[in-house]
Amino acid sequence: MVFLLLSSVSFILFSFSSMAFVVILCGFWFYYIVSSSMFSNQAYYFSFLNDEISLFMLFMTVFVLFISYIYALSFNSTYKMSVVFLFMLLFCFGVFTTNSLFFLYFFYECSLLPILYIIIKWGSYPERSLSAMMLLIYTSIFTFPFIMIMFSFYTLQGSFLLVDTSLSNVEAMGFLSTFIIFTTFAVKLPVYGLHFWLPMAHVEAPTFGSMILAGVLLKLGGVGLLRCLKFLDLAALSSIFMSYFMVFMLYVTVVCLFQSDFKRLVAYSSVSHMMAIPILLLANNLMSVKSLVLLMLFHGLSSPLLFMLVGITYSMFSSRQLIVIRGLLLTSPLLSFIMVLAFFFTLSAPPFPSFVSEVYFLVSSLCLSSSFIYVFCIFTFLSLLYNLNWLSAMVFSSATPSNMSTTLSYMCFMPLFMSVLLCAPISLLTMLF
Repeated sequence: MVFLLLSSVSFILFSFSSMAFVVILCGFWFYYIVSSSMFSNQAYYFSFLNDEISLFMLFMTVFVLFISYIYALSFNSTYKMSVVFLFMLLFCFGVFTTNSLFFLYFFYECSLLPILYIIIKWGSYPERSLSAMMLLIYTSIFTFPFIMIMFSFYTLQGSFLLVDTSLSNVEAMGFLSTFIIFTTFAVKLPVYGLHFWLPMAHVEAPTFGSMILAGVLLKLGGVGLLRCLKFLDLAALSSIFMSYFMVFMLYVTVVCLFQSDFKRLVAYSSVSHMMAIPILLLANNLMSVKSLVLLMLFHGLSSPLLFMLVGITYSMFSSRQLIVIRGLLLTSPLLSFIMVLAFFFTLSAPPFPSFVSEVYFLVSSLCLSSSFIYVFCIFTFLSLLYNLNWLSAMVFSSATPSNMSTTLSYMCFMPLFMSVLLCAPISLLTMLF
């Protein structure tokens, strides 16, 4: 808390709107910590949930919004940006903490508005309107049927509350209702097949927009599935889609191997990581839920770091092509060192705490099928290959200094430094789990 405030005073451009946003963000976080400690003996109170999921996701949200805002200060419209970030904080807080199915859907849909505005307002390519339209169409088509499920739930239970003592013995819904609930939240994970909007949105969005999209918005679907877990017919879902999830989890990693655009590679790597969430959901045991939350947390820490590296390398080489971005070990040793750290963090290699979530993922998924160990080994090997692909191409290849269009100052590295430094204490939250 104090570190966030001091660093913001040191590195932000002292404009009123920038300081106001940082003060509001820190004040919000302090208020949430105090209220969580006051109600630590209750799983829920009034219309807000106070559990491990909301705690971890709000840690991640504050972290991602803070470093994204610092990176976005190069744009001049700080007032508009502050308003957009505040609305994003409000909507994400609503999704992560609400105890009402109605407000879960309401905030889940409203979270599209800030990212749509970011893509259209600050996107750098003429196709950004098409990308925003694709995002809106995909989410609208697959989420509107959820309204029918929502009011059917109210008719049967007499309440929109997700956690209530009177609903402790609630039964799972039918397969059609289960499929509608699953697709409503899976479209924003996204599951392969519902993912076509994601690479377009990442390519057209500015760097800080991609950081928010990958770091926060993709987690809204996972939290929504966790909140509606007891209403899903997991046996029917597993019998139909389990093989699909396993096959396309491997297929997306193969797609990552053939990407030459660094930003599209990071976008597809997010899809491959998020494909583990429905598998963990179908496992439906205590370790799988813990692994799911940790997987979303560490992906929310690593993917904004990778997108920040994409933005920095683009400002140096004016290109995102891996064949152009070469020889960073000689031209910028500091950036190369951070890239190596990001490589190990993304790969979930020990001693990075993201290794814990991968071990939990393996152990909890073995209850579905003992042959999953082979799928996991192939997935890990392919993930190592495509991560080594971009690392070796950009860092350890021969230098081409003539391709560089600018020289970076140390201030350009400030958001990167802060994200690396803040990742360490947030990663230690695994000890609380």
